Amino acid sequence: MDVLDVIGNENRRRILELLAKRPCYLSEISYYLGLAPKVVIEHLEKLENAGIVKSFEDGKRRYYYIAKNLRIEITISPHLFETEVRNGVGEIDPVKLLKEAEEMLFEIDTRNHSLAERFSAMKLAEEICSRFSAIQSAITAKMNEIFEELLEEVERITNDDLERIVLLGIAKGLKKPTEIAESFRIPYKEVFETLESLRSRGVVRKVEVNGESVWIIG
Repeated sequence: MDVLDVIGNENRRRILELLAKRPCYLSEISYYLGLAPKVVIEHLEKLENAGIVKSFEDGKRRYYYIAKNLRIEITISPHLFETEVRNGVGEIDPVKLLKEAEEMLFEIDTRNHSLAERFSAMKLAEEICSRFSAIQSAITAKMNEIFEELLEEVERITNDDLERIVLLGIAKGLKKPTEIAESFRIPYKEVFETLESLRSRGVVRKVEVNGESVWIIG
C-alpha cells in the first residue's frame, strides 16, 4: 500500500493530525478519536508499514510519532492529473532555484509560437513547477528544523509538563486558552493559570490581532 492509499483513509488522517501535535500512546489515540483500540492498532500498522509512523517504548507505554517529512502534491487540471510524494529534501539552494525559475519564466514569455516552440515552452513550464516544488519542500524542512530547535528551548526553560504542553500548543498555532484546552483535553482553568504564570516570567504575551486577544511566545 503506497502513501496516498494509506492517507486516503479519514481515520488515519485523524491519527496523523493528532500525532502532529505530540507523540501519543494507544489508549490516548483511542480516547481522543473515539475509536476502538483494535481499530487504532490496524490503522497504526498501515501507517508504520508505509514508513510514516514509528514507535518507541517509555516505561510500560509505547508511543507513536510521525517519522519523517513528506510532501504530497496533487495536480488536477483539464489536461493533467498528477500525484507526487516528496520524501524530504537533499542539499539544495532555494535562492538559486528561485533565480533559475525566474529566468525560465522570462524565457517562456519571449518565445515565438510555432508548434515546436510551444512544446518546448510547455516542458520548460514543467521544469519551473518542479523547481518551485523543491523550494517548497526545502522551506518545509527548514520550518521543521526551526520547530525542533524551539522545542529544545522549551525543554531548557521549563521542566513543568503542563507548561511544555501549553507552549507546544502555541507553537503549533493554537492562539487561545480554549483552543489549547480543547486540543489537549486540559481543564481551561489550568491552561489559563499556566499562561498567566508564563506571562509573568516573560515567556509568553497576549496581543490583539484583528480585534481579538491571542497568545504568542516571546
